[in-house]
Amino acid sequence: MSGIYIHIPFCKRKCVYCNFYSVCDTTLIPAYVSALKKEMALRAAYLSGDITQSLYIGGGTPSLLSIAELQDIIQKASFIFSLNSTAEISLEANPDSLSEDFIHKLKDSGINRLSIGIQSFYDDDLQTLNRLHKAEQAERCIDYAYKHGFTNISVDLMYGFPSLTLQKWKQNLEKLKDIPHLSCYQLSLEKGTAMLENIRKGKYILPSEDEIMEQYAYLMSFTKSNQFIHYETSNFCKPGYESKHNCAYWENKKYIGLGPGAHSYDLFHRQWNVTDLNTYISFLNNISDPEQYLATAENILFEKETLTPDMRYNEYVMTSLRTLKGCDISYIQQHLGNDYVNYLYKQLKNVQTDYYMLTKKTLLLSEKGRLFADFVASSLFI
Repeated sequence: MSGIYIHIPFCKRKCVYCNFYSVCDTTLIPAYVSALKKEMALRAAYLSGDITQSLYIGGGTPSLLSIAELQDIIQKASFIFSLNSTAEISLEANPDSLSEDFIHKLKDSGINRLSIGIQSFYDDDLQTLNRLHKAEQAERCIDYAYKHGFTNISVDLMYGFPSLTLQKWKQNLEKLKDIPHLSCYQLSLEKGTAMLENIRKGKYILPSEDEIMEQYAYLMSFTKSNQFIHYETSNFCKPGYESKHNCAYWENKKYIGLGPGAHSYDLFHRQWNVTDLNTYISFLNNISDPEQYLATAENILFEKETLTPDMRYNEYVMTSLRTLKGCDISYIQQHLGNDYVNYLYKQLKNVQTDYYMLTKKTLLLSEKGRLFADFVASSLFI
């Protein structure tokens, strides 16, 4: 089983914390959709006939596209990449673009999972993050989604950012105690973002480490008491509502990424498309067949790297340790060899013992260790 990621690189305006590729010129949407469908056709062989279990339309703001454009993309991808009849088809959306009429039409478009970027239910927090929607819109769009038959709904919340207090964090979570899926991310200060610049200039002050730990601790307590499964470092779900698409990333499955900035992975190579919409559109407009694409696209439309055994080990450790299933020792042994297993054991001596649990079959992070997942993983890297 494999997955498809489609990047929709359009936003009404840029959120201050976001470093994903996007542009604000929505007049390019029709030309982009045409180029995107062409990339699908040219790369039809990438997944080698695998049955595809998930299609994730992310961004950017995919809900800026019309229903007809979304249906066109889904139908094309389903035909070219053998999308399973029971596949999870997710759409990222922002509350300001989720009117009741749009949600009603979405239900008949092929979308069966909504991932809504809410971040906070407080208007002052949304202003801090430069979000376009209001708190009232956030609550209303969830009601609309349920009303029109969506049962698989995910909401993004953020913590650890300026203006968020513990009390507001508690109230944000309380509003979502019955949601099927919850993604909770600590603010990450990414290079080139307005938020990083605002922090440097003193416009905003980050919460202290103790305050962030307090918010994280409450998240752990809240999700446990409300029967959420903590199946990945930042993701929680009610039973049966794990994100199939994201699980493919964490479980080392193949996936194809389409659109500018999208990444693809075939187990032995990784490639990523150019982060320039005009280059993307103009190049694809001048390609006529897959042979020409394969002969000319590298280093113009995409860059590519071959993964060495060391790189494959590092990636597997990094992604598997983020999950409830953890790092499968036998997987490393079978796919990379005993030397890598022995190296893992040796490096574990440098990690606090209360950060992990080790059995003969599995290496798992403890609840405390999950807060430092990236640090633990990097400690085990070659």
